[in-house]
Amino acid sequence: MENESKKPKTVEKLDNFPFKDFSEFKKSNIEGVAHVGVDRAVALQWAQNGIYCPSWLRYYALFLALLPFLAAIGFIIYSIISGSWLLLLALPILLIAFFIFHPSSAMIFGPIRTGFIGLTFIGLIYSFFTDKPWLLAITLTLIIIWWAQKTIYRKAINNLIATVQKHEDLLCILWQGKALNIEFFNGNRYWVDWKLEDGKHIHYKE
Repeated sequence: MENESKKPKTVEKLDNFPFKDFSEFKKSNIEGVAHVGVDRAVALQWAQNGIYCPSWLRYYALFLALLPFLAAIGFIIYSIISGSWLLLLALPILLIAFFIFHPSSAMIFGPIRTGFIGLTFIGLIYSFFTDKPWLLAITLTLIIIWWAQKTIYRKAINNLIATVQKHEDLLCILWQGKALNIEFFNGNRYWVDWKLEDGKHIHYKE
């Protein structure tokens, strides 16, 4: 508790913050001079149980987190009710898609992930024109998994960025926790322990 009380709660006391005070920080964001970047995982954690997080976002984040599993359960129920037992062989595809569709997988799989998503939408459209309910069931489930994972992170990030522009203490917590950075329109970017200026990476001395 003593360490917590000693942590800076105002911008003026932050190490290496690129603005002199909170009002200057907010003004730069409004004018488009700079914008905030936040860690994706931290944003999701905040959306689930963070300070100043609106209650509706917490429930929405919970719903989106459960949605891929609900879609998979719905797919299994449909397969059983329709008597299309062979559809259950597609369950490993749903599991693989859950990991490939995750936003963080974009850096790992790149074009493969993009192609998989594109094929899913093509398959959905094709299932409508050819009246193939089994294909519709698979592609619709895949799209729900993709949409849920994409949306939950986008909502969390956008709402956290909006919230730090209202609450200085939250901004300070994220800056000190290395979960937030500031990027200027000229490409310069700043973190608590290093910065990117004029294309050069500069680490602050300990």
